Amino acid sequence: MTEAERGLDSPEARMLIARGLEGSAYTRQMGTRLRHFEAGRVEIEIDLRPELTQHHGQAHGAVLGYLADTVSAWAAASVAGDVVTAEYKINFLAAARGDVLWARGEVLKAGKRQVIVRADVYAHSQGMETHVATALATVAPVGREA
Repeated sequence: MTEAERGLDSPEARMLIARGLEGSAYTRQMGTRLRHFEAGRVEIEIDLRPELTQHHGQAHGAVLGYLADTVSAWAAASVAGDVVTAEYKINFLAAARGDVLWARGEVLKAGKRQVIVRADVYAHSQGMETHVATALATVAPVGREA
């Protein structure tokens, strides 16, 4: 599938990147890349670098939380404009080891005051994908685009 087919070059994706990636020093520091975009469904990825691991050599839980939170907010923003995360709950399912971590956020319900998003985080290693965490987030719209 080409980038155009995934919507990565759409005006909406460019706006999301401008706000979520270029507008956030932390997100840039994490090396976050947008890998898929469509209204209500977003995927992001980062390289699993040694400084993002804990003492057992797997991704630190905070890194998985970051991915779940960020992809939830970006998925919500794709349908609701400017947003902030109100809360999320995450379950760790397996050790996150590999070269790349990626996450998918899917809007379950978008309302005026809150957007409910499911996020799933995966580790990619040697051609294999492992589902390492899942989260449910409540995201609050804080303004719409003019």
